[in-house]
Amino acid sequence: MTNYMNIFRNIQIWLCVIMASVFMTVPVSAIYDFEGIPLDTAAQGEVRGDVLTFGTYGLAAPPIECAFSLPAKPVWARVYTGVWGGTERYTGWEELSVNNGVPARRDLFGKDDRHPETLVSGYGVYWVAHDCTDQFRGGKNTVTLTTSRGQPESRIDGRAYAIFIVAIVEDAKLPLTRYWIAEGNENLHGEGWSGTNPTRHDTCEVVFEKAGAIEKGAADLTVVLLASTKGQPDYILFNGEDLGVPMTDLSIYPEGARDIGNEHIGDATGGAGVEARYVDVETFDVGRLLKETNRIVFERGRDLDGDDEISTTGSKPEGEDYIHPVSAILTVQRPGASPEPDFAVDTPVVTGAYAGEEATIRAMVRNYGVRPDGKIAVAFSVDGSVVKTVEVEPARSGVQQVETGVTLAEGRHTVAVRVDAAGDADPADNEASMQLTVGTVPDLSVAIGAPIRGGLEAGAQAAPTQQAPAPLFALFAGLVLVAFLMMRPPGRKITIALIAGAGIVAISLLAIPPATAAGYLDYTIPVTIKNGGGSDVGAFDLTIYLDGDKAAVKHVDGIGAGATATIDVPLYTTAGKHRLKIVADEESTIKDSNRANNAAEGEYVFP
Repeated sequence: MTNYMNIFRNIQIWLCVIMASVFMTVPVSAIYDFEGIPLDTAAQGEVRGDVLTFGTYGLAAPPIECAFSLPAKPVWARVYTGVWGGTERYTGWEELSVNNGVPARRDLFGKDDRHPETLVSGYGVYWVAHDCTDQFRGGKNTVTLTTSRGQPESRIDGRAYAIFIVAIVEDAKLPLTRYWIAEGNENLHGEGWSGTNPTRHDTCEVVFEKAGAIEKGAADLTVVLLASTKGQPDYILFNGEDLGVPMTDLSIYPEGARDIGNEHIGDATGGAGVEARYVDVETFDVGRLLKETNRIVFERGRDLDGDDEISTTGSKPEGEDYIHPVSAILTVQRPGASPEPDFAVDTPVVTGAYAGEEATIRAMVRNYGVRPDGKIAVAFSVDGSVVKTVEVEPARSGVQQVETGVTLAEGRHTVAVRVDAAGDADPADNEASMQLTVGTVPDLSVAIGAPIRGGLEAGAQAAPTQQAPAPLFALFAGLVLVAFLMMRPPGRKITIALIAGAGIVAISLLAIPPATAAGYLDYTIPVTIKNGGGSDVGAFDLTIYLDGDKAAVKHVDGIGAGATATIDVPLYTTAGKHRLKIVADEESTIKDSNRANNAAEGEYVFP
C-alpha cells in the first residue's frame, strides 16, 4: 500500500506542474516509433532428424530455469529469452548460464539498443537470441536466466516472460525435415498505446519459400507470442485460413472469434492448455494448407461490428490492446526425399556505387536443403564477366551474407551473383541479378504535399486553418494511465485506470472544440523525393517529425539516378494545423552531395 501511495503522490506533483504549463504551451501530437522488428528467417534448411522446442513460460521474477533432454548434440541451437523492461527508456542486463557454465551477460539498452540479436520494441519488451549450439549436449541440459532486477545500477523491471529453446538434432531413423525458424519482435497495438500521438499496428506477416509438396508427411507451425491477454481476441492465418478453433464462451467473446494469445499454452486447437502469464506458445497442424510459398499473418484483432475500430474494452472485446509475435517455426516432413543441398540467392544489394569509387556487392545466400561438406562458391559478375569468386563454408544456420568490393565505371551495369554447390537439388534459383546506374554522387531533395484525410473526396479536403486547442483533460487521463502502465507488464488490464481515464476524457469533450472531440484521424502525407545525382541510390529511411516530435520512420527501397519518387506516409493525428518536418537519410547511411536539401519543413492544415 505504501508504494501505491508514493506513486499517487508523485502523480499529483507532476500533474500540478504539467497542468500549470499546459495553459502556456500547446501540446503536440507525436508518437514514439516503437512499432516492432519484423520477423525474419534466422535459420533454414533440411535435416534427417527433428526440430525440437522446449521452454519455461509465464512472467516471473528471476532466476528462472529450463531443464530439458536432447537425443544427441544439436547441429544448430538457439536460446531465446523474453524480458520485461517496464519502459523503453530503462536499461539493465540479463545473464544466461548454460549447463552451469560461466554466465554470459547481455546489456539491455532499451530504445538505444543496437545489438543485432537483442530484439526490443514497444515499452521495453525484449526477445533476446543466443547461439548455444556448441554449449548443448546429448542428454540433460539446463539453462538459467537472471536479470538486473532489483540491482541498484538497474531500472528495468527485469521479470522474465520465458526461456524458449530451439534445437535441430540429427536422427538417422527419422525422415527428412525441412524447416524455417523466424525471429523478430513485432509490436501489434491499437490506438493509444504509443504515446501522445497514437498509431495503429494491426497486422504483420512472415513468408516461408520452397516448402515443396508433401503426400504423406506432416507440417507444423509453432508460434510464440508475448504480452498476450486472455479475453482479448487475436488471430493467426496460414495461407489465408484461420488457425485454431473459435471460442465457445460467447459471454466473453464475439461469435466466431479466436484468441490464440490467451495466456494458455497448447489450447488453441482445443483442450484446456497450461496457464502462462502474458505468454503463449502454440503448435498447429498445417499439412492440408501447405503450399510452395507460405504466408503467415498475425492479427491483433478484427473489426467485427464495422465501426472502423478494433475495440479492446467492453463485454466482448474485438482485439488485443497489444501483443508481440516473436517467433514462427515451420517444419515439413518429407518422407522418401533424398538428402541434398538446395541453394538459392536473393537479389544482390549494391552500396557506394559511384564512378571511380569502390562499391560493395552483398548477397544473401540461402540453403533450403541439407548442409553439404566442404565449401561453396559464390561468384560476383558485372555485365556478364566474373569479377570475384568467394569460397565460404556453408553456414550452420542455412542463411549467410557474402560480399565483395568492386569499382564500377560510369554508365549502366548489370550486377549478378551466383552460388554453386555440388549436388544442388534445384540450380534454377542459384543466380540473381539487378541493374544500376553509376555516375556522380546522389543528391536527395525532399518536398511535402498537402495532407490527405482518409475517406474524403479530393474536393472535400479543404478545411479552415485552425490550431486545435490543448485537450487538457485528455492529457490528465493519459498521465494517470501512463503511471499505471509503468507498474505492470504489457497485456494486463488496469480496469480502474481505464475507467477513470474514460470518464475524464468524456468530461473533457464538453470543454474542447468539435475538431478535437472527434479524436484522431487517418491521414496520408505525399512526400516527393528527387535524386538529382548521376547514380542510383540504395535503401534509406524517411524520418517524419510532427510538431517537433519524431512521429514515424518510413523505409524507402531506393531511387534511380535523376528519378523522382512519391512516398505516401501514413500519420494518425488530430485535425487542424500541425508542423511537419521530413528528413531523407537522417542517419547519413548513403553518400549525398548536398545534405542541405535533404529535409523539408512547414506548417500544414490537416482537414
